[in-house]
Amino acid sequence: MATITDIAGELNISTATVSRALNQSRLVTPELAARINETANKLGYKKRVIRRHRGRAILNIKLVLPLHEEPERALFYDLSSLIEGIQRGFKLCGINLLCETTSPKFQPYPHKKGGDLNGFIFAFNSPSPSTIKQLRAVGTPFVVLNRTIDGLPCVGSENAAGMEMIANHLKSARQDLKPAYLTLKGLGQINEERLEGFTATCEKQGTPFNSETDVYNFHDIPSITAEAIAPLAKKYNALVCANDIIGTVVLSELDSLGVSVPSQVSVTGFDDSPVRRLSRPLLTTVSMPLSEIARAAASRLEAQIIENKPAEENIRVAGTLMVAETT
Repeated sequence: MATITDIAGELNISTATVSRALNQSRLVTPELAARINETANKLGYKKRVIRRHRGRAILNIKLVLPLHEEPERALFYDLSSLIEGIQRGFKLCGINLLCETTSPKFQPYPHKKGGDLNGFIFAFNSPSPSTIKQLRAVGTPFVVLNRTIDGLPCVGSENAAGMEMIANHLKSARQDLKPAYLTLKGLGQINEERLEGFTATCEKQGTPFNSETDVYNFHDIPSITAEAIAPLAKKYNALVCANDIIGTVVLSELDSLGVSVPSQVSVTGFDDSPVRRLSRPLLTTVSMPLSEIARAAASRLEAQIIENKPAEENIRVAGTLMVAETT
């Protein structure tokens, strides 16, 4: 079987250059890389897969995080849990984890000396069509965390099932349940899934809830004021918040209004995010098992890189209902 040395001798170039080209390094010009790959095919060269190196392999993984215009949105997940889960997911090899924030100008391969990247994890953001095109052209595996996108490998939370647990819990606590759903603009697909799950469960229960008239979509966190919450506390006996950040702010405003929680109004959140620990009374929520989601995403990515396994399109990880003082 042909070797890298055979290819280098045929083209009168170094074995290092051949190795870089066969590993899709950006340090080799596209023209030379094309010649090297053509010669490799002609000589019958077969690349050894990373699988044979397993425990000795060190993979370069880029973690792409969102850049929030509203800083408080970064409070809904714990970065250390995300990183810990990714590290646990790579069992067959070591990793160098490189972090970057996304933007409209994000490029997966910004410059030639950026180092060779074996995989990407897009956490809490979706890669753009141009980014996906570049990754697929180079053949770099990737996974999207906490999103569901048709045709892409994704790992996320059971959003609808989580809201089903919340709705059933509220119904068991209040037979005369009259809920409102509170959310923020810009939460996108995650909010849609959570609202669909809550709406469907209310319909099954026979709980009066209209996804048009009983949903309150706030522009941003500062717009969740006592003045905005006061009429809701009079009209409803449960305020179901799309996440813990909203729930924590709602609790603060209800306290300023003198509204008793949960005797007058129950309040729930979602995600079990770090900010929930600051809520008084402690907010009932559903956990987003971030460490497990990250571990599953990393395991999937490792299987693509090491074992050459095709990516499953969608994996969901179930959370846990965490009943606390607000219900």
